[in-house]
Amino acid sequence: MTLAEFNAAGALARRAADAAPSLRALPGYVGMSLHGGTIVVEGDGPELRARVAELNRVDQMNGVDHLNQAGPADFVLAAPASAAVVPTAAELLASSTQQLFEAYVRDVGAAGLQAVTYANGHFVIRTGGTTTAQTGPASSAGLLAGPDTTPATAPGTKPKMSAADFVARYANVALEQGSRIATEEDYFGGEGYIIDGRTVCSAGFGAFGPAGDPVVLTAGHCAADGAAKQAEIENPAGAPAAGGAGSGAAAGTLGSFGFSQFGGPGNTKVASDGTNVGTDIAVLQGIRSGLDLQPAVTRWDNPADPGPTSVKIVGTVAPFQGQPVCRSGRSLGWSCGTVDSVGTWVIAGPDSLPPDYDNDLRALNGFDSTTVKSRPGDSGGPWISGNFAVGTHTGAESDGGVQTRAIATTLEDATGRIPGGVQLQLFLNKPTLAAAANETLTAGEPITGHVDAGPASVVAPNSKVRITVQSSNPDQKPGQPLEVPVDASGNWQFPAPEWGGSFTFSAETVNGFSRSGAVSLSVKVSGLAAPVITAPADARTGGPGLTAVETIEGTGEPGRTVRLSGDFTGTGLVAPDGRWSINVADQPVFGKVSVTAVLTAPGQTDSPSATSSFTVIPPVPAAPQQPAVQQPGTPAQSPVPAQVPVAPSTVPPSDASVTVGGTPAGSANQLASTGAGGLLYAAGPGAGALLLGAAFVIFARRRAVR
Repeated sequence: MTLAEFNAAGALARRAADAAPSLRALPGYVGMSLHGGTIVVEGDGPELRARVAELNRVDQMNGVDHLNQAGPADFVLAAPASAAVVPTAAELLASSTQQLFEAYVRDVGAAGLQAVTYANGHFVIRTGGTTTAQTGPASSAGLLAGPDTTPATAPGTKPKMSAADFVARYANVALEQGSRIATEEDYFGGEGYIIDGRTVCSAGFGAFGPAGDPVVLTAGHCAADGAAKQAEIENPAGAPAAGGAGSGAAAGTLGSFGFSQFGGPGNTKVASDGTNVGTDIAVLQGIRSGLDLQPAVTRWDNPADPGPTSVKIVGTVAPFQGQPVCRSGRSLGWSCGTVDSVGTWVIAGPDSLPPDYDNDLRALNGFDSTTVKSRPGDSGGPWISGNFAVGTHTGAESDGGVQTRAIATTLEDATGRIPGGVQLQLFLNKPTLAAAANETLTAGEPITGHVDAGPASVVAPNSKVRITVQSSNPDQKPGQPLEVPVDASGNWQFPAPEWGGSFTFSAETVNGFSRSGAVSLSVKVSGLAAPVITAPADARTGGPGLTAVETIEGTGEPGRTVRLSGDFTGTGLVAPDGRWSINVADQPVFGKVSVTAVLTAPGQTDSPSATSSFTVIPPVPAAPQQPAVQQPGTPAQSPVPAQVPVAPSTVPPSDASVTVGGTPAGSANQLASTGAGGLLYAAGPGAGALLLGAAFVIFARRRAVR
């Protein structure tokens, strides 16, 4: 589509939208569509026909430009399409999408409805998948003041009809069943989730199960010793960390509880011999499709858009005393401090009873901080040090209602207890090429690139770049991946293929199941090695510069053609001894100059380039020729030298002397012969000043060239 056609289509749609309200209100109107550069109005009836004619007359009077807007008579009335089903006496005709939508919501309800549209001569009601009842929000006390689910209709109300029964009443309405519409949604560590509609906890870290399926790590005690089933996302805007009261509303399914452990294996309490020290970890699995777990932790400074300021996770690290740490959770938000101690902690289990709460004690490996703060609901949230995961929040110690320390489970220990193991989700940037755009490499030469760490502090350790060749390779199957290591500085490399031409490949940073997303990269590969420029060499700092360049010389593969570009151009052959020389004496170039050389051969990609820069000093300009002083009235073709008296000056006479026409000025014989002496003196001091100035100018010029 050309730009003019694009603009015309936009103008046509705009006019259709402007006319729609007046058409929709008329009897017989069914719908409107754009087709073949016209606005097709479907329906019938005298009022509708009159309105269509009126719209076309208005366009004709306004003289619409066909090139940039819709043209005259673009409204066309068409009879409505016949019904797709055999009508009965009980069937109705829908007249507009708004009317049909209102009727559907009134008679069926909005649950499961995706859209009400009009296309191809009939209306379409599109419904999504089966709708499940929504769990109620958790209260501020952590308990729901009512049943687990909210019924779709209030008790005693008349049940609504099915979508199929509703559509059966209309002759021009079709029912389509589609998948539930889901929007992509980011979910960060530290955000909240609601458990079975009753309690709230915080998400820890995104991770991957043994098969690479996404999971969320959180606190084991949030699973209530395996009794917890479903987890729903808490709307972060309603969480206390965002200024909300109690808990935010449920914002869609997160997943379901899988493995969990609080205390010893099988959620056991401390054994009499103290041998079953465990952990506090749970896995949320079956993550909802469309939910994009982020390898990052929210800082709660912008709950509506946590991404820009979130802390990226690039690995795990063990806790140690004095280590700076920060914790994130849906209740208190972001809190930082230092680790005070690392060891085994005993926490009261769910069956602990007053007054001592010592009948269900669970032991776990963890660490504490008296400077990090937390509140109920922060359980399961992430503890991090820099860009590294350290643990998940377990609980807090209080004295007289005042928190004295926060306690977390050591993540490295906890993940090692999950059956099959898990991999932490890591932040990875996409790889880039180190070579400049359009740069050519020699076959077998390393193709180098870089993986940037930012905004994290380092690239995730043990990362690799996965290379998938997209071009035809006789030695490697198309699509067979090659993984190359990324060093601590983010650099990676692999050899260029042995064949020449354009080499295109996809590159993706990987670390276990973590992926950066692939990017397509391309380089030019040549079977020719780059030439070497040996002369002229750039003058060293402080040394003499070049005053002229006669030839550009170098070495290369014998028999190949050398081509120059840049400030000097030309071609030449490489001699059998591997040397080449190109005469550039006819190309006077001065200043800071640069020349680039490549080798060429028929049917082959040009070699990588070699570039040399040097300075060529321009020649010193000759001293300007001084004109002879000519007497007034003397013919121009016969200049006569004149002697001029000059006022005394501080300039030494030898330097201030003036030679005119090859004879020293100041000779009495010359002055008498001209008869001009009296005239010059009569001119007064001004003339003397003028001549003195001329003497100074000539003196200065002489001094400059000495």
